[in-house]
Amino acid sequence: MTSTAALPQPWFPEHINGVICPLAQAKLYPYPAPDGDFWMRKGLPHLRPDGISGDELSDRTPVISVGSNRAPLQLRRKFGLDAELPVTACVLNNCDITYAATLSFYCAVPATATPSLGTSVRLNIAWLDAAQLTRMHDTEALGVAYDFIRLNNDIVTIENPTKHAVFNQPIYGYQSRSGLLGLPHQIAPSPIAHAAIAAKGRVFESMDELAVLTAVKNLMGGGASSLDDWLLNIRGDKGLRLSVMEQMKAYAVLPPEPFLSWKIVAADAPNRHAYI
Repeated sequence: MTSTAALPQPWFPEHINGVICPLAQAKLYPYPAPDGDFWMRKGLPHLRPDGISGDELSDRTPVISVGSNRAPLQLRRKFGLDAELPVTACVLNNCDITYAATLSFYCAVPATATPSLGTSVRLNIAWLDAAQLTRMHDTEALGVAYDFIRLNNDIVTIENPTKHAVFNQPIYGYQSRSGLLGLPHQIAPSPIAHAAIAAKGRVFESMDELAVLTAVKNLMGGGASSLDDWLLNIRGDKGLRLSVMEQMKAYAVLPPEPFLSWKIVAADAPNRHAYI
C-alpha cells in the first residue's frame, strides 16, 4: 500500500514512505518540481517564495538541474533526510531539454541539455556543499554516463538576482556522453524534447516519457510484452539493460552546433560505477 503521510503532493507521487515505486521511477521521470526557490530539509521541499539570500548560498557549488535533479523526490533519494540543500529557480537560454540515447539504472530514458537557438527552459539550480557535490558526481556516473560541464554565463538567467549575490560564480551541470536519442519515425532523426519540461520557442518534436519508453521497447524487440513487464525485466537484469543501452547507440544523433554553450571540466567520482 502506498503511504503518503506527511509527504506533500505532487512532489512525491506513487511512493512508499518517500521511496518511489520501481515502475513509477521509470515511467514518471523526471518527476514534479516546484517553480520557484525551495530548501530541502528533512527530505521535504520548503518553498521560499521570497527567494534565498546570497549568504545562504556561500561556500556551495551551483549545479543546474535539467532532468530529475530538479525534483524533491530525487533530491531526497540522493541526499537523504539529513541534507540541507538550497535550490533556486533559473532559466536556461538557447537550449532545450532532450532525451539521451541511453537508460538510467532505474530504466528511465534520461534528459540532457541540447543547444537550440531561441529556446528557453525554466529549470533550477542545486547549491551543493563539497560532500553533496561528490555524491552527485557518483549518482551521475561521472566519466561513464555523464561529463561535468561549466556553462557559459550568458546562457543561464537566475531568478531573484538581488537575493543571489553569489551568482557571479560559474554554473556547472552534467551532460550525457551517449548522444541524443533520435527515432526512426522522424524523416531526419533529430533530438526529441522532453514534453514534461516546458519550453518557450521549442523547435524540436516533443514526446513524453511513456511514449519514448514504448518506442525504445519496440525498437529493442520487446513489442510482444507490456511496457511494465519489459521495464521490470531489464531493471532486474543488468546485463540485459546494458545490452539495450548498447543497441540504443544506433539511434544516437549528434547535438546541433550553432554555438558552444559549455565546456567539460575535470572532476572525480570515486563510486561512479555503482550507478550504471
